[in-house]
Amino acid sequence: MKLNTIFQPSLLAASVILSACFGFSTPATAASWLECNGDSGKKLRWGGNSTTARINTISFPAGHLLQSVERGVSATNRNPSPFVINTTTETGSVGSGNGQNEIYASSISPPGVARMRYHCYWLFGWHYGLDEVDIVLDSSDRSWTTSQNKSANTVYTGSHLPIDAVINHEAGHYLGLMHVSWEYNVMGDSWRHHHTNGAVAKTYFGEDASHGSRVLYGDQTTNFNDVSVSHWRRTGASGEYSSHGRVRIRNSNDTATLSSITIAGEPGYRVSRGSTVRPEFTLENNGKQTHNNVSFGIYVSTNDYISYSDMRIGGGTFGSLHPADVATTTIPVTIPNNLTPGQNYWLGIIVDENNTIAEVDGANNRAYIPIRVE
Repeated sequence: MKLNTIFQPSLLAASVILSACFGFSTPATAASWLECNGDSGKKLRWGGNSTTARINTISFPAGHLLQSVERGVSATNRNPSPFVINTTTETGSVGSGNGQNEIYASSISPPGVARMRYHCYWLFGWHYGLDEVDIVLDSSDRSWTTSQNKSANTVYTGSHLPIDAVINHEAGHYLGLMHVSWEYNVMGDSWRHHHTNGAVAKTYFGEDASHGSRVLYGDQTTNFNDVSVSHWRRTGASGEYSSHGRVRIRNSNDTATLSSITIAGEPGYRVSRGSTVRPEFTLENNGKQTHNNVSFGIYVSTNDYISYSDMRIGGGTFGSLHPADVATTTIPVTIPNNLTPGQNYWLGIIVDENNTIAEVDGANNRAYIPIRVE
């Protein structure tokens, strides 16, 4: 999704600017944001810990359309900083530069755009910060969906773009976050940034953006613990954006990917009974503090919903999950000999298997990879 940034000093300040330059944070800090005068101590953010987004009900009338936009904003708000995007509704005219943060639809080239207005100038001292952010979704030739079902989502078995996913990404710009290409994250390829188990695929803010929110606004005072797992991973970069693809199953030496196959419309892998393989999953700590010795279990299911009632075939602990680094890793496991040859199964994981972490969201602890047993 495209980003428009607009430098907007006051008319008085424009005539007395001595210097002004803008820079991004470096990849070493994972998340990205704008900095006034290239100074890491002058991050462009709001002066307080909240702002209000006005959702235009001509573009998104009450019902599923409005709810999908609100759901995207709520996903952004689910982060460990104290910053909150409040929402209200409006009718009538919209536009950039009117002093209001608005969410509306219009005929634009990209699927979505965030138009950021900010100031950065020197007038007997530096003045900098965000002034206005508008989110615009394309209303011309996109096939949008308000559903969270995989059957509707174009990156699964559907043919539509989920509104809440693009809103989640663009709402990250409300905080002052910028695009990231070097890590799996929602400020990159948000279409392929979901927690998925069973029939539902939910967009989420994730570790990288959550870390960025903490850098910009600090930690919220209440407990915010959240470890999670996804069957998506970073595969590369496309300009400013990270590219994402599905996780794989590797051989026992982690030197090659197993033979692929399509199972129920999704990418899967052929496995042999009795063989040791290494399924790949992306682990995240979306909270405020490091968690050590995080338990996990590996399961085999006869469907795409991973649960404790499935066959447990392995497990252990992750030594440390800290909230500043997305980790895509492989885990060795042996395929049971009692599985039926020629049948499809789903190889899954449950993170924080013993429920020792008091999490704000325990529904994002499971993920799967389809397999065909041979």
